[in-house]
Amino acid sequence: MAAAQETEQTIVDQMCQPCLHKGFNQAAEIFCIVCREFQCKDCSSVHDTHTYMKKHKLVSVSEGQILVSSTDSDDVDEITFMCIIHNKEFEFYCKKDDALLCSKCAITRHKKCKSIADIESMNGRGGCAKLKNELAGALDTTKQDTELLDDAEERFAADIHSLPDKLKSMKTQVLKIFDAFAEAVKKDASVYKGNAKADLAKKKAKCDANIKAMKKVVATIDSIMSTGTPTEQFITERKMSDDVQQTVKDTNSLHQDISSTDVCCTFVEHLNKFKSDILSAIESEDFHITFSLQAASSIELITSIDLRQEWDEEEEPIYSGIDFLPDSRLVAIDHWNHQCVIYDVNLKLKNSYKLPYNHPTCVAAVSDDEVVVTSGDNYSLGYVNVSKTNEIKMKRTCKVDSVYFSISMMDDEKCVVSTVDNDKHFRIVSMTGVEDDFNVQFPSKRYTPGTNFCTYIHGQNKVVNCDRDEDKIYIYDIESGESVVVKDNLIKSPCGVAVGPYDHLFVCSAGTHSLVEITPVGHVLSSHQIDMKFPLSVAVSKDEKLLAVSNNYKGAIKLSMYKIT
Repeated sequence: MAAAQETEQTIVDQMCQPCLHKGFNQAAEIFCIVCREFQCKDCSSVHDTHTYMKKHKLVSVSEGQILVSSTDSDDVDEITFMCIIHNKEFEFYCKKDDALLCSKCAITRHKKCKSIADIESMNGRGGCAKLKNELAGALDTTKQDTELLDDAEERFAADIHSLPDKLKSMKTQVLKIFDAFAEAVKKDASVYKGNAKADLAKKKAKCDANIKAMKKVVATIDSIMSTGTPTEQFITERKMSDDVQQTVKDTNSLHQDISSTDVCCTFVEHLNKFKSDILSAIESEDFHITFSLQAASSIELITSIDLRQEWDEEEEPIYSGIDFLPDSRLVAIDHWNHQCVIYDVNLKLKNSYKLPYNHPTCVAAVSDDEVVVTSGDNYSLGYVNVSKTNEIKMKRTCKVDSVYFSISMMDDEKCVVSTVDNDKHFRIVSMTGVEDDFNVQFPSKRYTPGTNFCTYIHGQNKVVNCDRDEDKIYIYDIESGESVVVKDNLIKSPCGVAVGPYDHLFVCSAGTHSLVEITPVGHVLSSHQIDMKFPLSVAVSKDEKLLAVSNNYKGAIKLSMYKIT
């Protein structure tokens, strides 16, 4: 009742706008949609006297207030339906000139036009719907651009934030290199010192011996000069002359040798190595800071094949897991037929192998010739050898404590796996089956087989977990333990996920029959339409140039190869 009284009071208070311009207060009785005015009975009577106004639409004051309140906003542009030249309502449209005309425009400026149509005969609603759709597409593009800018801003801020750590790391490396250089120089200097000391001692010993010998000769000459006869002195001079000359000559030669002695350690090799190591240490840190915008990738279909049940197979094949080997061959796991299958880049079948256990689920390439396979109903990992000549054989199995579904490589020694019926939605497992957990907080739930798929982003140290039941993508930062939840209308029943160029994620959106591309910080970039329904598994080649995807749609199961640009 109170609401009714409030509405009535508002209607009564609504004044006639033409009267207000004249200085009168008169309650409005109608609202003209074309004139965009509240008017009293007398002012609205002009609609009956002027022909061009007879088509104006008049509504009640309450309806007018609703229309005004819904459009009287800074977010809505006001549209004028009147010819500003003749102040008459638009009634006609000139197709040739793409111009709106009032009745006067039609008989004056466009009287010779033969392509004039009555506006009422035009399909106005369809045109507006088309405009709306075009703007909706442009709006989506602009929103994506905004997200790209946000992503670029975050990357730029992260680069700036990492500078002190990079400088500290460089300083540590440079100090280590300098310490190694100093130690090498000191070691060689010690060797040089020993060699130089021995050489100097040898030369000093020669000097001492010469001094002793010369003193002896001088003493002999002094004695002969003091006591000897002239004849003895002459004989002494003749006998000792050659020896004295040789001694003087040896003395001068030794003097020259000692004067030219150069005890200098250059350590050129150590210095050159020091320079090279310092340069390498400086160049090892990336100080290139960019404000880059990473747009969505483009994918182009290369080839596609239909997967049909063969005579020796129990079920229609479903590839629950696929991955590329380093040489771009594709390894697929046929869940129902328990097979490991190899294709080349043109999707030509190279070989298949019956696995010795039921319900294999996913696969990851460990090396050039080995893959690891998870199982949906037993506690084990299977390591399969795949030779260059496409021979396949089981290498070994490894017992684990949990049931795994999807798998991806974390490094050469460890994998990241999604779990089944476990509080930890994904875990770390080594090549020998040793399990470990990440220090992150998981939502309180457990997954059944095929309802969560995970992968590891090497360049970001992040783990991605796709929740098929809740249409969500969880992106966990392993260092901080923080997570980003991505939920978007483009993502329905997310399944397999793979990491592509720029660490972008390609997620199989089964409910929209597409691949959704997401940045590592959680911005949805694009939805790529593909040639199949209900995509299930996806893989990106090691060089990030190829993308493979397979689906789960009974009677129309496919495997397709795309080029990424």
